Amino acid sequence: MRITQAVAAALVLAALGTPLAAQGRRDRPTLVFTISGAYRDGVGLWTVPDQPVEDNTAGTLTDHFFLNRSVNRSLGAGFSATYYKGAHLGLSAEAFLVGLGYDDSCRLVAPAQSELNAERCNSIDRLERSAAAVALSAGGVYRVGSDEFISPFARAHVGILVNNQSPLLLIGETNNGAELVIYDDENTGTRLRPAILLGLGATVAAGRGYQLRWEIRDNILGIQRVTGTTARGTVPPHETAYKHIFSLNVGLDVILERRPGRRY
Repeated sequence: MRITQAVAAALVLAALGTPLAAQGRRDRPTLVFTISGAYRDGVGLWTVPDQPVEDNTAGTLTDHFFLNRSVNRSLGAGFSATYYKGAHLGLSAEAFLVGLGYDDSCRLVAPAQSELNAERCNSIDRLERSAAAVALSAGGVYRVGSDEFISPFARAHVGILVNNQSPLLLIGETNNGAELVIYDDENTGTRLRPAILLGLGATVAAGRGYQLRWEIRDNILGIQRVTGTTARGTVPPHETAYKHIFSLNVGLDVILERRPGRRY
């Protein structure tokens, strides 16, 4: 009888101890460092369907340009750190190299009045400009199944976009390299605009202390855009537009888990 009671007591303690131990594992604070690469999609930025351009080199000749600027497709990279106090909710900070390059196009609305204007339009149409842009952000990450082989997660970050390329400045060139400023910009240095990052993805265990990560992300970035025509060589009317630029991010996580009596 005593043996039966002892066995029953041991089974009860084991049943109670297993979930407590599992909970203890899940509740251990965890620090995750992530290095990732990204493929970023393009998006249209602004269009001006009829911009008059004067050529004063031989009298006054005026042509009309159809102008368009897009954010081109590009590769990106990021580095982030996420702190999980428990199994699900984490606090994260990230630096994401977006690389906002611009792709310009131009065509004449009517037959060319000035041969030099035609050359300027052709130079704009051939132009692609690369640019360094970084989104610095912080926010929350919520994950499920953190102890499983595959763990889905959702991310929401807010921050700023640091951009060194003017989204307004537009210059046309003749075949001999003479430049004509069509749209000017008072700020040709670094500019700061809001950024919001929303993502869905999953991690896959890759070994002790490592895991692979993939994420589909909506990068909502504030970028200035031209809203209408202006006199040649002046700052055009513009506003800040929030563009949805999607990216596929793939990375490697390094996991540091804090154990009782030990540091990370």
